[in-house]
This record gives sequence, C-alpha cells and structure tokens, in this order.
Amino acid sequence: MSDRCAIGCSVVASLPPPSLPAAFLRAATLLAAQHPGSTPAGPRAAASAICRARRLAGGAALRRAGPAGAAPGVGTGPARAASMTTISLSLDTPELAQAYEHGSDRQFNHGKLLIETLGVRRGQRVLDVGAGTGRLAAHVAEIVGPEGSVTAIDPLPLRVDIARQKARANLATAVGRAEDLSAFASKSFDVVYLNSVLHWLNEAQKERAVAEAARVLKPGGKLGFSTGSREKPHQLEPIQRKVLAELGRDAEGNRPHKLTVDEVRALLERAGFIADTVEILTFVDHAADVDEILRHSGSSSFGNHLSHLTLEEKREARARLAKELEAFRTPQGIRLERNLIFAIAHTAGN
Repeated sequence: MSDRCAIGCSVVASLPPPSLPAAFLRAATLLAAQHPGSTPAGPRAAASAICRARRLAGGAALRRAGPAGAAPGVGTGPARAASMTTISLSLDTPELAQAYEHGSDRQFNHGKLLIETLGVRRGQRVLDVGAGTGRLAAHVAEIVGPEGSVTAIDPLPLRVDIARQKARANLATAVGRAEDLSAFASKSFDVVYLNSVLHWLNEAQKERAVAEAARVLKPGGKLGFSTGSREKPHQLEPIQRKVLAELGRDAEGNRPHKLTVDEVRALLERAGFIADTVEILTFVDHAADVDEILRHSGSSSFGNHLSHLTLEEKREARARLAKELEAFRTPQGIRLERNLIFAIAHTAGN
C-alpha cells in the first residue's frame, strides 16, 4: 500500500462505522474476501481494503470527472467550460510545494486570525479543509490539545506529504477534497474551516463544499473561511490585467473564482448556516522584487498563476510587471494590499 493511501487509511480507520460510505464498505468486504489474512483484523483492515478499492475505482472515477479541477457530476458543455477548466490540480510540483511550505507566512498569519475569530478551544474536534502543507493545522492541534483532534485534508498529494511530517497523536492528514467529505460522519466536528481555499473552487464545488461542511458539523458547530474578494480585488490584479492586455492575452486564464460579500451570505444561507460575521479585511504585504511576488503567486496557486502563457510570454510579462510595480516601492519593499472576505457562521443548535 502506498504511503499516501496509508495516510488516508489511518484517518478512515479512526472513524466510526457510520462514517464509511456503504459502497466502500461493500468493496472493502469483497477485497478482504479475495485477500484473506493480508492485513490485521479490525478497522485498519477495513480501511486498508477501502484504500485498495479506491485505487481500483480510481481510473473509472477520473474518466467520469471530466476536465482537471472539474467537480464530479457537473456538466462540461460550453456554458460551463470557463468555470470548470480554469483551475487545475495537476500543475503542482515538489518545488512549488516546498516553496509554499517556506513562503506561506501570509496565509498562515491570516489563518491564525481566522482561528482566533472562530474561538477554537481545547478539546474540540476540528476539520481543516484545504490544509496545504499543514502549518495552520499543526497550530490548531496545539490549541485543541490532547483532548481534541484535528483532521487536515488537501487535494494536492505533494502538499499532504509535507503536512504528514507534522502529524502527531491529535493531528491526522489525508488527501481529500472540500466538495466530498463522505469519509466523515454527519455531525462529527465542532469546527470546520477553509483558509484561502474557497476561491479555488468553481460555483458548483463551492455549493457542495459548504453543504458538506454543514453536514459534518454538530448542532451549533462553527464554519469559518477566508476567501478572495471580487468587489475589492488584490492590488496586483489590475496591474496584471494591464500587462496581459498589452501582450494580447486573456487576463482570465487560471484565475480564482472569487465572491462578493453578498454572494458569501447567500451561499451560507442556502446551506442552512446562520452567518455571524461576513466582512472584508485588508492586509498589507511587502516584497523585495517582482520575482518574490511571482514565486508566491505560483506556489500559492499550485502552478496556476500565468500558466496559460508561453515561456516567452512569461518572460515578457515578468519584465513589464517589474516596471509597473516599481511605482509601489517603499523603503520596506514593493507594497501591495490584498483583501479577503472573512466569514464565520454556525449551524442551528439542538
């Protein structure tokens, strides 16, 4: 069994039987019968069999899934093409994953603010969706202590491999997607959070992700997320649009799917959440040069940033961006503002 599958098995094995989808249980039973004595008895054996079943079913699932990044079961016709194919999960590399691990202070710091606002406390059971390399999940594991637990999932295996190195008794990591939390039982978490994740999901995926969060939360449980703001975009965005227009290239390629405050409120309401706070917060960042900005954009977007450009176009875009960004230089470096919607909501109580 592969290491990544073993991570998933360790999470599944820790779940109560109702958490395991019936289809996977049937597949596990069949595989266990085909390979008697190959794994120890008990939940871990079932988890191991489930992982093997998932690997066997993987090819068919990929064939059904459509374009990279597309949500299962969603149409892939022309009307949906733009929203379904702009973000790819296949562009990540070991170099990008490591760059994110060492250069994600911005996400980590506003993630800590999100956790503080959520009021995460000792003894709670927490789900980190889109955990990346696990920096924030490890921080939350310290907060909930040995009486609590954190489960961290991310769709990018290379980043989960790094997150796994931070695993401890109360922190489990696994490959998983925001729009499919079927590995987890209903009403099994006190808190679910998505830190700088939601804008990478298309409209249909957002709806499913928030609905899934509502399902796995206990009555009165809390959901928190930070996501890019469409009504108040990152200061880099208009500069980048100008540069790409000068190159005759589409500025929409591989861009996040951002929301407005009103859209966030409506999204939460449709999933049955009661919104506590939905507001735009502004953060100020300083970068030494354009290369630092491009490195951060590339690693944070798991390779999607400007990936629709040719190598020559990327060189030209870099040169033009460097020239434009000099107007924002201060003694501390190139100063840029970014804006995030912070949303805190809860499910109805008993």
